[in-house]
Amino acid sequence: MVHVPSLPASDRLVLAGLSGVAGRYGTGSDRNAPRDQAVAAVRKVSTDPRLLGIQAGVALADPQGISGPTVELLQAAGADMEVAAQHAAEVRARFEQAGIRYDRS
Repeated sequence: MVHVPSLPASDRLVLAGLSGVAGRYGTGSDRNAPRDQAVAAVRKVSTDPRLLGIQAGVALADPQGISGPTVELLQAAGADMEVAAQHAAEVRARFEQAGIRYDRS
């Protein structure tokens, strides 16, 4: 289990950076940038497979289901997808406890 608030502040800062960069290149303003440019931008923030996986897990848990390109980008940058799947399950469980619903169809 990844309890993000328990991570060192330096890791949480990296995750914040990954959130911004991966989101921008995955579904945001730079989503049409060349793939190698997008991967390089993510890797400039971090090459740590675990941190990339945690951020991919956040994107996998997106209740609107629109973060697929961000997940793919983080995976291409080297995310540990086992960590991503585990973290996504944890995030979904917390969201569901808070009343956020997922389309299960």
